[in-house]
Amino acid sequence: MKKNLIFLMMLSGVMSFSQNCVYGVSSDTTGNGENITTGGNYEYTSASDFDVEFGKILTVNNVKFNALKGSADLTYVNLYFYKDNAGRPGDLIKSFENVVPASQTFKYTLENNSAYEINVDLPSTFDLPKGKYYLSVKAKPGDATSASWEINNQETTKLGRFGYSKFDSDDWFGGYSYYDHVFQVSGICTSTGETQPDYGTATSQGNVSDAHEVGASMPGRSLADDIIVPDNTKFTLTNFKISTLQLGNIENATINIRSSVDDAPGEILFSFENIGPKTENYFGYWPVPGYPLEVVAVDLDFELPQAVELTQGKYFIEVKAKQVPFTDYLQWEATSHDGIGGYSYTSYDEGESWEINDGYNYVFQAIGYSKSSLAVNDFNKNNFSFYPNPVKNEMTIVSNQEAERILIYNAAGQLVKDATVSNNKINVSNLTSGNYIGKVMLKNGKTESIKIIKQ
Repeated sequence: MKKNLIFLMMLSGVMSFSQNCVYGVSSDTTGNGENITTGGNYEYTSASDFDVEFGKILTVNNVKFNALKGSADLTYVNLYFYKDNAGRPGDLIKSFENVVPASQTFKYTLENNSAYEINVDLPSTFDLPKGKYYLSVKAKPGDATSASWEINNQETTKLGRFGYSKFDSDDWFGGYSYYDHVFQVSGICTSTGETQPDYGTATSQGNVSDAHEVGASMPGRSLADDIIVPDNTKFTLTNFKISTLQLGNIENATINIRSSVDDAPGEILFSFENIGPKTENYFGYWPVPGYPLEVVAVDLDFELPQAVELTQGKYFIEVKAKQVPFTDYLQWEATSHDGIGGYSYTSYDEGESWEINDGYNYVFQAIGYSKSSLAVNDFNKNNFSFYPNPVKNEMTIVSNQEAERILIYNAAGQLVKDATVSNNKINVSNLTSGNYIGKVMLKNGKTESIKIIKQ
């Protein structure tokens, strides 16, 4: 009896950390869709993304999606789950083919297009940790009417990125159609037990739009604007949101955090390459003086792969965009309203030199957390930092106390480098790409732990 009681207590503890989870986009009954027909002369498919949040593992067991189709039931569906690859579907994680839906329920008819909710119980479950993933769908019609995956209005607030499509064996295309597909990915979410570090109070700063009055072209250029961390404050940057004017989209971007030198962008302190926006939202078409077409206003929210801690002072955030090749029109929105600090900057030579955009600031939000730095005991405070991170060849230690030695361990806890620090420089060119933990010994006897991302 005692063993049974202990077992029940353990089971209760596990269940307390699990819950049903649903990720997806609801229908707004547009009666529109994208062709996902399979089993004929041509193969069509589409993909939409969803994000599993920090501290959870999603065990996927069910998929629902809305299909526009004929009166006959779909014969079968094929479902594919992909990893994110710099803002588009990447490596295949799991596939389920020739699955007969558990149910196909009529939802509505609009202009002779009938939408049905297709309910698919997966033949087996699988786990997804924190991250962005793409669901791709194909469907075999039961009659002569093709099968389409319902999409929502452009005005609908989106979950994640705009949808992608695929024809036969061609590459994925899209990301510039400003809509999402209607779907639900369901399962059991289990807590990993991880907790976010105490970064302080949620806060943001940025420059406000003035009705999309103007923008600065992004392709082939580096654009930067400044943020200011107040005195006696530590700001932890986690997200960077920009407002764009476009006919196309940003596939992925490089985001650099730079120092400020003479109120202009200085050296790179942190660099994040090939990151796609976590979310995109559409804000209508806008006329552009001198341009023959109206363009689209879209906000892009980038979640940084690593939180960046910034002490008091001025910094510049630089964005370099890789464009989806629909048109060459892609601009970071600017405003003539007063903004944070000084005006924005443009570089035409990969950040070697910068030109000020006198009178204009870029429209953005730097999102993160703030905490007072006065709580740190001055005796223990080393004002320690290092850059760049990620690093390719050499990183620099910045500290009130001289750095003397560093021990670097790989993800398995093995010591891979034991080196003397010379002139605050550490050469890591011989390390393979990956994540490392460094222990930096300072002259005052203190030790600082750092996480190193080697490119």
